[in-house]
Amino acid sequence: MAFHEWTYIREHPAVWRILLGILVIPLVYAATFLASVWNPYGQLKQLPMAVVNQDRPTSVHWGRTVTHELLRNKSLDFRQLGAHQAQHDLWTGKVYLVLTIPSTTSRQLARLATHPQTIQVTYQTNAGRSAVAAKMGNTAMQKLQAKLNHAVVQSELTTAQYQAQRAQQRLGLATQQLERTTRASVAGVPAATTAAMNEAIIQGIVRGNQATQSRTPRQLRALAAPIRLKQHDVAPIANNGTGMAPYFMVISLFVGCITLNIIYDAGKRRGNYRNFLMAWLDKMSMLWGFVLLAASCMWLAVWYINGLRPLAPGKTYLLCLLIVLAFFSLVTCFRLWLGLTGAWLMLIFMIFQIGVSGGTYPIELTNSFYQLFHPYLPMTIAMTGLRHTISLGGSITGVCEILAGMVLVFSLGTLGYFYWHRHDQVIA
Repeated sequence: MAFHEWTYIREHPAVWRILLGILVIPLVYAATFLASVWNPYGQLKQLPMAVVNQDRPTSVHWGRTVTHELLRNKSLDFRQLGAHQAQHDLWTGKVYLVLTIPSTTSRQLARLATHPQTIQVTYQTNAGRSAVAAKMGNTAMQKLQAKLNHAVVQSELTTAQYQAQRAQQRLGLATQQLERTTRASVAGVPAATTAAMNEAIIQGIVRGNQATQSRTPRQLRALAAPIRLKQHDVAPIANNGTGMAPYFMVISLFVGCITLNIIYDAGKRRGNYRNFLMAWLDKMSMLWGFVLLAASCMWLAVWYINGLRPLAPGKTYLLCLLIVLAFFSLVTCFRLWLGLTGAWLMLIFMIFQIGVSGGTYPIELTNSFYQLFHPYLPMTIAMTGLRHTISLGGSITGVCEILAGMVLVFSLGTLGYFYWHRHDQVIA
């Protein structure tokens, strides 16, 4: 049996071309998707971050020192920005984290020995744009906090050692003074005067120990770890599913459009129309209605089953309808003009987009080839719009214009196919 099957395949080139195309699909999917998630945590040096130094230096220049160290850091990609520009870049996705050094940091550190208190430094993330990037930034800041505390404590330790040496010198002088006082007492100085001098010296010796013993537990903790980095998310999300929803929603819509075009042949006319435009409207009105229904079912599923609660539910639903029309027009145009080869190309294109659209990890953590194509992919554009309606807020006018343009251009392509084949025999 196997021998006859192989003979049949060899004698029918169209069959083995189809099988060869199917053979390529797992290869492309595995290679493309794995390349996009291969080693993201090892590429944190490519994740853009911003530092805003608002510190006003005193005798200590902590803000300036930390900023210079961050800019020279080889494991993180920090750039120094003003407060307004940093906020703008965080919202637009040009940076994924903003670390702001407060204006009083140096003053507080200068008084740390006498007035110990925890210094809170805030860093901002944008989970609505990339939940994974926010988590990665949080991990990086935890490591940075440990390094900053180590540096401050080491500096304080050096200062304390210097002060201890000075105190030891003062203690030596006090001891010498005590010996002179004792000799003076033996020489005939009144005992009351000698006792007063001894008491003053002893009080000076123990004053430093009393200061340390009087510290509260909170002050001692501040001395041990004076720097605390606190996260603030400018676009918080309810859970990980909310952050990943745009990615999986656009994939499901694209998969649905490809599946429909493989199973249902949009090029076969079933009515005897004299005008190719009427034949096109008859076919497309049914298919448009079907994909709109499919997108509506997806929306109801993520709302009632998954519990997705976007910032703008109405806009999210209408955007899903526009996205599915754009995807369907694209896939159908290729399917009509190139047959099953067009459907296969769209499947490969979808797999490519899954890896290159940056739905899982930030695109900056992938290779330069992926970054080159990323902004222009339909999935990237659709995800950008859904992120705004689900988590970020803001305008989606530009996204809607691009998607509407796709519907217009590729619908004209399908209309051109019906015009080209206007004399084809009608299927009953």
